[in-house]
Amino acid sequence: MFVLGLDVGKSELYARLLQIPEPGKFVPLGTGKSVSNTAKGHEQLLAWLRKSGAGGEGTSVVMESTSVYWERVAMTLYEAGCRISVVNAAQIKFFAKSTLRRGKTDKLDADLIGRFGAVMHPARWMPPEADLVELRALLHARDNIVELSTVEAGRHHAMDHRYQPSSKALGFCEARQALLAQQLVEVNDKVNALVLTSVRLQTDVTLLRSIPGIGSLTAALLLVETMHLSEMESSNQWAAYAGLSPVPRQSGNFTGRTHISKIGNARLRRAFYLCALTASRMKNGFGNFYRHLTSQGKPKKVALIALARKLLRVAFAVLKSGQKFNPDYRRPSPMAA
Repeated sequence: MFVLGLDVGKSELYARLLQIPEPGKFVPLGTGKSVSNTAKGHEQLLAWLRKSGAGGEGTSVVMESTSVYWERVAMTLYEAGCRISVVNAAQIKFFAKSTLRRGKTDKLDADLIGRFGAVMHPARWMPPEADLVELRALLHARDNIVELSTVEAGRHHAMDHRYQPSSKALGFCEARQALLAQQLVEVNDKVNALVLTSVRLQTDVTLLRSIPGIGSLTAALLLVETMHLSEMESSNQWAAYAGLSPVPRQSGNFTGRTHISKIGNARLRRAFYLCALTASRMKNGFGNFYRHLTSQGKPKKVALIALARKLLRVAFAVLKSGQKFNPDYRRPSPMAA
């Protein structure tokens, strides 16, 4: 059994190989390996692993989710039969603190990541399906288009209100706005077409749309931002991933204010918050839940966060059960069971 710690950079990979002779013990092998983060470098890394007697299912590769630069090497090693784990960089940071690690270099980081894998046994990563990857890319591109459109609208407003506005500059700005509007229509069409061509995507979007406050685009966003969370068994895990889990502050006689962690996927958290804004205005169970909280003296934002977490839990249940949202459903009493 081997554990490979991989420190991923934009242009280079630093690897550290550990052998696990028995549970709870590990032995560093050699001095590590540095290769370029390219297809050629990935092949060199595989050749080095084989030369060291590692590789295949008996080798667990642990790396941080460094932007997008980990994806290609993860796929290469996965296709070579290795067991891949992609972990949050915060986990490695706090693990380093627990070992009183002081120095920081790429080689030290690779060694630290390998030791983390040998001690903590992180969850296995599986590559997402191709249609989800494509849908995620399209939705991220849509977010960029919307953001740029907002920027250009602000620029146009500012230029139009100058004492002596330039018609030429305004023309350039309007041309950019027209291009962005055209691209927004195109990306919306692409997203809808992709959902319609995939039976599984269409089924999951239909399930999520049955929940009040969640529309087609939001449903697609929820699917792509949670595409690697299918193995989770509890909605609390989803809430933690979205940064919507509560963080209590209490020590001795001191009790501070509880707030959400905000450690997690900001896109997912924002999506559920916006869904909560919509659902809070409705005359149904979700709207009544929000109004009940505010009537009890809860601040509006606190009530919205609570509603966002409730919507997340309902979305998790709907996808796990494969059944549309039923407002009349009541969880069976433990006494009745």
